[in-house]
Amino acid sequence: MRTLWLWLPDEAMPLVIVGIGLALILGLIRGRAALGLLGAVALILLSGPFMDALLDALPAWFLLLVLLVVAMVLFRGALSLLLGARAADEAVGSLTADVIRAGFRLLFLLLCLPFRILWWVFRRA
Repeated sequence: MRTLWLWLPDEAMPLVIVGIGLALILGLIRGRAALGLLGAVALILLSGPFMDALLDALPAWFLLLVLLVVAMVLFRGALSLLLGARAADEAVGSLTADVIRAGFRLLFLLLCLPFRILWWVFRRA
């Protein structure tokens, strides 16, 4: 829950800064925590163009892997919120094992495909 504000658009970051100031005035957070949060906001705002350039330079297959990891993290966060951390860990571990098994099955099928084609050709002859 602490990183949900990272999903806010850049235009809403002044509201985050105002919220940090208000929490500091009301005594909900201390000065060091406020400085840390302001530093995180500044880092996010300054790293945006660099992240865009990096994501534009990456190949599409790598972006799909990154998307899969982000989807797993979001899935784990939602499950953790609904069911608890231990159940979320168990569910994500089971899902990850299923994905790895499916990848090995696909790899096995692709490696066996030339031999199946040869078997089909020689069976017809």
